[in-house]
Amino acid sequence: MLFEKKYLSWLFIFLGLVFALDNLNVLRLHWALYIILAGLLFLLFYFIKKELTFFLLPGVMLTVYGFLFMYCALSQWQNMSLLWPVLFLAPGLGFMLLYFLQKRETYFLVPGGLLLLFGLLFFLRRLTVIKYWPLLLTGIGIALLIRHHVTKT
Repeated sequence: MLFEKKYLSWLFIFLGLVFALDNLNVLRLHWALYIILAGLLFLLFYFIKKELTFFLLPGVMLTVYGFLFMYCALSQWQNMSLLWPVLFLAPGLGFMLLYFLQKRETYFLVPGGLLLLFGLLFFLRRLTVIKYWPLLLTGIGIALLIRHHVTKT
């Protein structure tokens, strides 16, 4: 517990200094960079001490979202209408990293895989070739219900 308090202390010191320098106009940072820096700090703490697994998921999400917001702020926010599936991909990637970097527990794999799948499907839905992918999901659901019903009787 003492170890976690030490890292939390360093996090507050770092963020406090960055905010103070920004408020004093010594350092001007884009607001999305704060999100990226917070995410990278969470990732750094995880990679310093692997037992801090709870730092990995927010670290990945904040870093990915920070880059997404930075891109949209520097280009056009209208791009968010195309890039919104990243909101599914970031936690999916975080869960998958938890799965591969930890004990390979399925409770990380299932939500990670589903979030990545939905994120990719939402990106691909703009393609006319994959226009009917929701029917595939419906078919999988029906097949799972039939399988469950058959094994139950």
